[in-house]
Amino acid sequence: MKSVTDIKQELESNGYNWLPNYKNIAERVWLKMETYFDEDEKVLSALWASFKRYEEEMIGIVFITSKRTFTIEVQDDYNSSQIRYLPFDSYSLQKILVQYSKTDSKLNYVSLQNDSFGNGITFATPSKKVLKHFIDTLRGVTGGDIEILPDSDEPLLAENEKEQLIDKDLEKAKENKPHKFEEKHEEELPKVKESNMWKKSSFVNEQKEVPIKIVPAKLPKQKKKVSGYATKWKSKTWLLWFLIPLLLIIVLVLYVFINRTYV
Repeated sequence: MKSVTDIKQELESNGYNWLPNYKNIAERVWLKMETYFDEDEKVLSALWASFKRYEEEMIGIVFITSKRTFTIEVQDDYNSSQIRYLPFDSYSLQKILVQYSKTDSKLNYVSLQNDSFGNGITFATPSKKVLKHFIDTLRGVTGGDIEILPDSDEPLLAENEKEQLIDKDLEKAKENKPHKFEEKHEEELPKVKESNMWKKSSFVNEQKEVPIKIVPAKLPKQKKKVSGYATKWKSKTWLLWFLIPLLLIIVLVLYVFINRTYV
């Protein structure tokens, strides 16, 4: 961010020594422009002027720096304090029209046009020196043609736009002459005859009652429990009943054998 003092000093180093003294631009725009500048860019020129943005009367400053070209502007209405920042590409300018006033009390104009129909925006400033410095600086940052018009006290492109030029006779000739493609198109595409095999759909929306059947949900099949003597074989509890008597017999035989041995 640059301070107002830094901006003023950089402009002075480029031969610019005119502070805004037109329509209170110094207070409403000049003193509030610090945040719109980067520290690594140099301010080359400034054009303070009034102009028309669409249907709104505006006042502001057009800055040319080493990085960009932009406007800082507010509505030409003291009830409005909203500042706008609008950059534009100076390389896209096709033509720059300059008109100096005959008398010092009138405004000087510069029109920045971005197409061959004259569409663009026109700035008006009371200072010839400010306008000349701006144009001389703009020569080095744009490829557009700069045209100096004869001095005049009449406004230059007061509406900021020119109507698009149309050759009315040529347009009428185009309307009366049929297009070749359309004629050929109609010849090559004959109307398709309707076939008797086609089925015509009825536009009557017939509602039919559909009986609703409630189908119970199928439950999963449960495995049948096997009862009886066979279940004991599957559970293997029979083995326990077989081993208990066998162990008792073995213990009894060992007991008798031991007693006889000691007798």
